[in-house]
Amino acid sequence: MNKYKLFLLFILLIFIGCTPKENFVLKATPSISPAKLAILPINNKTNDVAGGFVFREIVYNNFEQNNHGYDIQNIERTDKLLNEAGITDGGQLKFLRPIELSEILGVDGLLYINLDELDFMTYPYYHTRSVKGTFLLYNFEKLVWVKPIRVAIKYFGISSALDTISGAINGNSDQLNDGMTQAGVDIAIHQGIKYTTIAGFDHELAPEMALVSKKLSSIIPKGSRNNLPYVKKSEDEIKYLRDKISNKESIVTDEMYIEEKEKTEVLEEIIPILN
Repeated sequence: MNKYKLFLLFILLIFIGCTPKENFVLKATPSISPAKLAILPINNKTNDVAGGFVFREIVYNNFEQNNHGYDIQNIERTDKLLNEAGITDGGQLKFLRPIELSEILGVDGLLYINLDELDFMTYPYYHTRSVKGTFLLYNFEKLVWVKPIRVAIKYFGISSALDTISGAINGNSDQLNDGMTQAGVDIAIHQGIKYTTIAGFDHELAPEMALVSKKLSSIIPKGSRNNLPYVKKSEDEIKYLRDKISNKESIVTDEMYIEEKEKTEVLEEIIPILN
């Protein structure tokens, strides 16, 4: 009987010894937002190079004014640490896992920004100014939240369009000319708005960028800066990751969760202006 018990104990010890060790990497859930947030360089999908830099500055400044429960890392420090790691633009971020960026930057939170759309279109009876960005919030390796946000301001030259159409239908050349003249005035006004915003801001679409940024800060999950036990745990995690790197150990494992980004509904606001 004693031999049988010893045999069971031996098997139990083997089983315990073979049990995988708990992965130290934090397993954030959708209910846990990060505490310290780095605003990463823009992944600019438009042809407007300057727009990406301006958009990031606007988002960062908005978070500085309304941090929404986050400790926001200084953008210059973020860029300095990334540059030291050989990362000079947002397009290079895809070559590193989020947890690697957390270790480099010393933060648990990463805000990825895709600049999807910067449009300024002028037509005789219709003008539009639009900005769209997609925002992805990570807690270490875990995608916590993702949201595309688009703001479009549309100017409709209703009176000029109606005069032009009515004049063409009725054969009234004076009304037709009035409509076309007003359409030209509308274009001039819209171009004037464009050049005014260029003069007043760093970018002609800066007002729309600001509206997108304000939408973002109003809907992003509240940060965990005031959750002191979590903050301590995340700081310990960063120290652990850095110790592994200093010992030339990998912090990326095969077991890490590969995030499937589901399609999410675009938060869109269209502001019509009739004249």
